[in-house]
Amino acid sequence: MSTWTNEDGLEVKFDNTRAEVAVDGVTSSEVQTLVFEIADATTLADTDTAAESGSRPYIPAGAVITGARFVVDTAFTSGGSAVLDLGLKQAAGTNIDDDGIDAAIAVGALTVRSVTESDGALVPSKLQYDSYPMATYDTAAFTAGAGRLFIDYVV
Repeated sequence: MSTWTNEDGLEVKFDNTRAEVAVDGVTSSEVQTLVFEIADATTLADTDTAAESGSRPYIPAGAVITGARFVVDTAFTSGGSAVLDLGLKQAAGTNIDDDGIDAAIAVGALTVRSVTESDGALVPSKLQYDSYPMATYDTAAFTAGAGRLFIDYVV
């Protein structure tokens, strides 16, 4: 297969496959998936209103979230009864819904290689704003843990 990229960044292909366009780290296809990594759960706060840098991947306004799941890479632990909230915020840091992807995933459910199918209020929903994923804790802080949130959507 022969391909090249035009001066304007458009990828041109010769065969019957569709060209893919990268938009802020997300590859275009019928169903797209944004991956949000929590590399170290000890860095999570109980709220997240920090503005985004603009270089982080986001889900564009008008997209429809079709599903989401959280996969644990390193077991989560806590000195208390920590729970994980997964949500979305705007670029300026304004919360859209801080637990709209999934609310209160108990530390006991966050074992290595576990998968939690998300059932928050935003799954499914059409987004009004460009939306950045966020993760926070409630009740107690985490002392360990790592995982990835996969959010499926269509534009």
